[in-house]
Amino acid sequence: MIGQILGGRYQILEQIGKGGFGITFTAIDTGRPGKPQCIVKQFKPMSSDPYTLQVGKRLFDTEAQKLERLGHHDQIPRLLAFFQENQEFYLVQEYIEGHDLTQELISGEQLSEPIVIRLLQEILEVLAFVHQQNLIHRDLKPSNILRRRSDGKIVLIDFGAVKEVTTQVVNLQGKTVAIGTPGYMPGEQAKGQPTFASDIYAVGIIAIQALTGINPYPAGLPTDSKTGEIVWRDAYGGKLRTQVSAKLANIIDKMVRYDYRQRYQSANEVLQALKRLSPKVRSGKLWLSVGIAAVIIPLTLWILSKIIHPQPSFETYNEAKSGIKIKYPSNDWQPIEPSSNFDTEVVKFIPKNQTQADSCPVAIAIDVNDLSGQLLSLEESRNLAVQKIKNINPNSEITDDSQPSTTLSKFKAYKLTYTRQEEQCQLKVMEIGTVRNGKAYFITYTAEEKEYNKYLELAETMINSFEIQVP
Repeated sequence: MIGQILGGRYQILEQIGKGGFGITFTAIDTGRPGKPQCIVKQFKPMSSDPYTLQVGKRLFDTEAQKLERLGHHDQIPRLLAFFQENQEFYLVQEYIEGHDLTQELISGEQLSEPIVIRLLQEILEVLAFVHQQNLIHRDLKPSNILRRRSDGKIVLIDFGAVKEVTTQVVNLQGKTVAIGTPGYMPGEQAKGQPTFASDIYAVGIIAIQALTGINPYPAGLPTDSKTGEIVWRDAYGGKLRTQVSAKLANIIDKMVRYDYRQRYQSANEVLQALKRLSPKVRSGKLWLSVGIAAVIIPLTLWILSKIIHPQPSFETYNEAKSGIKIKYPSNDWQPIEPSSNFDTEVVKFIPKNQTQADSCPVAIAIDVNDLSGQLLSLEESRNLAVQKIKNINPNSEITDDSQPSTTLSKFKAYKLTYTRQEEQCQLKVMEIGTVRNGKAYFITYTAEEKEYNKYLELAETMINSFEIQVP
């Protein structure tokens, strides 16, 4: 397979994984600028008879749609392609640079309680999105959880949805295959009946592994012979397996209950329980008086500021054709839509006391550019934006202010600021952009350099309210 080109564009680099359901490779996409890396997963049906292939194709098409929905989250790899070739099925997904949690959960090493709580929160926040899509991961384990190098965020990979399809195809031949990994897979999932609580169980096992330094497979943890519950915080060899507070241990115990009906039923439930672990506010007259003063003084100043500088009234601008929403201060600003459909600009917001003929305009513009089938990465989109700026304004000084936390409509984004001369006006521009669903979305805030900071807070408020309506 090494060096082979699949789907007419994906050239295989190396094999990085192999299991009962297929093989995973790294590849390069020869059809995109810069030939970026991607992940190719190959799935082989157990039989090549026409009926099995027909059923497999239909099921894979359905599951690909589910993976497409999941890829709308920044911490889940995007599905780039899905095709059948030579009686085999292939998925192509976004390549995530980073390391998996097997490098953080080392056998024999115990992580501190605060680190484990944070790890739980990071995993569960992404899992909550998965469950909101009415999907179950089915194979949560350290090797399927990445720590992204660019921003240190958790990324969930290798969902069991497509594995389930493979299993259904296998079941046509009268066989049954359980999806999951021993040690992280609860009883109901081993019987082929996973629920959302099955994912909660796997995350709880990961927490126990982090706290105890014990790998749940193959050595595993003992279970109570009467209840079937995992025993993990008892004394072993003359000492406790781990040092953990009773409150956190109780949460984890509920995550890994033998009976799935006694577990938390959603990732959000666990997140709420973890939030309640924060220490209580100190009591006493001194702390009460200091607390009251700390509240009243800022509150008084806040009320006075609102009387002197009343807040603008925001209204939602909704453009269904482009699938975007944004809030703007309707009492002072107005939306101006382009007179033709030939440009990428969807709408521009300007102050009501300003006309389009003003020589040094203040504007917040939204552009949506159809990439015509190109699947550009965020980095490629940013590079195109820089090149466009240089083409129009060769003397522009461009600063890349992108941070790991920079987002647009909750999606990872780039942020550029630059200056440009327009007749007698020295303008400063901030552009924030992202790529989703085969389209480039970007917002530009433009103002005269000396007036830039005057409207910057308002521009940022509008940008933070921007929504991409994912179909």
